[in-house]
Amino acid sequence: MELPDFEVLVEMARNDPQGLERLRHKLTNEVIEKQDDEMRKQRLKGLQFQIDMERKRAATPMAAAMKLSEMMCWKLAELNRCFLEPEEIVDGTREVADVVPLHRKDEIPH
Repeated sequence: MELPDFEVLVEMARNDPQGLERLRHKLTNEVIEKQDDEMRKQRLKGLQFQIDMERKRAATPMAAAMKLSEMMCWKLAELNRCFLEPEEIVDGTREVADVVPLHRKDEIPH
């Protein structure tokens, strides 16, 4: 299915918001289902679930747009980190700290 012209989408937003929502849902599912890689398909479904939940939790459409914009910024920052530190992503290496268990004096193992 092809995306309608902008003017048609504006008209739907004004006069048929449920129809616009059905169209959004249909087009989104088409993109996800066209994926050949099952792992990619699952990740896209998970992302769409997150988006849908944020939209439902938002008090207004503007609040939803702001939250989704924030999510995109975080994802872009994560992508930027991948470009700047690819070895960390590939190797899975991260700086870690030694964890020292703390015991009370009467609990110190012998």
